[in-house]
Amino acid sequence: MHISNRIFKIIILASVFYTGIVSGQKKVIVNNADSLNYDEAIYGKDVQVLIGNVKFTHETAVMFCDTAYRYILDNKINANGNIHIIQNDTLHLYGRRLNYDGNTGLAQVREDVRLVNKDVVLTTDYLDYDRVNNFAYYFNFGKIVNKENTLTSKKGYYYPATDQVHYKDSVVATNPKYIIKSDTLIYHTETKVSNIEGPTFIISDSNTIYAEAGYYDMQHDVALLKENAYVEGEQLLKGDTIYYDRASGYGEIFNSMELHDTTNNLIIKGDYGFYNEITQDALATLNAELLQIYNKDTLFLHADTLQAVPLEDGEQKLIKAYRKVKYFRSDMQGRCDSMVFDSRDTTNTFYYDPIMWSMGNQLTADVIKMYTKNEVLDKVDLIDRSFIISEEDTGRYNQVKGKLMTGYIRNNEIYKINVNGNAQSVYFPKDREYVIGVNRAECSNMTLYLTQRMVDQITMRVSPNGNMNPPYLVPDENLRLEGFYWLDAFRPKSKEEIFFWEELPTFDRGENRSEYDLDDTYEE
Repeated sequence: MHISNRIFKIIILASVFYTGIVSGQKKVIVNNADSLNYDEAIYGKDVQVLIGNVKFTHETAVMFCDTAYRYILDNKINANGNIHIIQNDTLHLYGRRLNYDGNTGLAQVREDVRLVNKDVVLTTDYLDYDRVNNFAYYFNFGKIVNKENTLTSKKGYYYPATDQVHYKDSVVATNPKYIIKSDTLIYHTETKVSNIEGPTFIISDSNTIYAEAGYYDMQHDVALLKENAYVEGEQLLKGDTIYYDRASGYGEIFNSMELHDTTNNLIIKGDYGFYNEITQDALATLNAELLQIYNKDTLFLHADTLQAVPLEDGEQKLIKAYRKVKYFRSDMQGRCDSMVFDSRDTTNTFYYDPIMWSMGNQLTADVIKMYTKNEVLDKVDLIDRSFIISEEDTGRYNQVKGKLMTGYIRNNEIYKINVNGNAQSVYFPKDREYVIGVNRAECSNMTLYLTQRMVDQITMRVSPNGNMNPPYLVPDENLRLEGFYWLDAFRPKSKEEIFFWEELPTFDRGENRSEYDLDDTYEE
């Protein structure tokens, strides 16, 4: 058989490939081809053309294709048709076109690319696979399917050895229960945990989760959310760090907790707390603060602990504030030991040494109950040892005292006071700006009518007794009712002052105190 010089050259060159190493690099080895062409004039120097059932091997990789150009001295392959690369018998890479550099181990696969590794399937049209460092990089969008989770992004890095995918730009992860949209996400294909590395939304039928750092366990539906984190459903939950369990609806918040209840216009804050989106129970402590939002103003209230207790209908709830309660609104301030807000009738009830300052008046009682109507203060009930004091001028105070008292409010001012039981009053009537006397009255029940915060008329019922005298004829001790104590020094003058607590001085309230149990009174 005659062997031409050209065929002889091919055999000689082919034998060089099987030597394994040229210039310190392992050469790509041809294992099979239906035909092999070598023509320097047509294809160029040191170029082989392999056609049909082509098979290469390079170190731990096996490569298949329909046709290939092999650049011998450069140790590179350009292949087309039915590309299939097998790495370590576990990773399979498919496509239509391949550029492979045997010196760097970089495989550039294009068109209908599919990478399969265990239960991970990556599809794209543009993928570079670095065999040496064992990672794949896709650009111009790609998709990874990992059991029930499908993740897409514009760019991505897949690391088979560590079972990680780094997604960049326009990341979308879909699951039967939710969708994740992110800027940057690291996904662990074995544990199904997604590390949040940038602005990320997790959207489901029940809520929307947002965070810029942390992680989401897609297998167990548990998350640790950080940096501007929030969970928004029927209510909005914010915090520096939120631990969230989707199955139980439980969220635990560390630092800068905020719970927004838009139904009842409430915000609960604290440096630590928890919220259950299913039961709607909530608790906040450590610098706890309650914001009650009205049409034109907001009530800022601080207590050691705030608790939200949902009622049967799910829409309404009790907000309980425990220990060292202080509150501020531009037209009303106060303090007490404990408070309950009932959203059913929008009432605030203050317990244990409550003091309220409103419209120039100081209100005290064993229990104070404040009613709002259309988000405006409507009336105030003072229950047991009730006392209202307002300063007329220096050293002179208008006073109303009784067992039970109701103050009616209109246009942000008390215009009528009903006193039931042991009613007593001291007030200083004026002629224009001058005090003309001191009026002291007592009876069982009393109604006082006020105009511009001044007593305009008194109606006394059952055993009335009263007198009017010039101020200088009345001894100082008769100018003040028993149990009088002016406490304006303890009034919070700003919303910042609600966080500072001062103990009240000991003074005689004038009667035995009736005890009220907060929990028993409002047990639901």
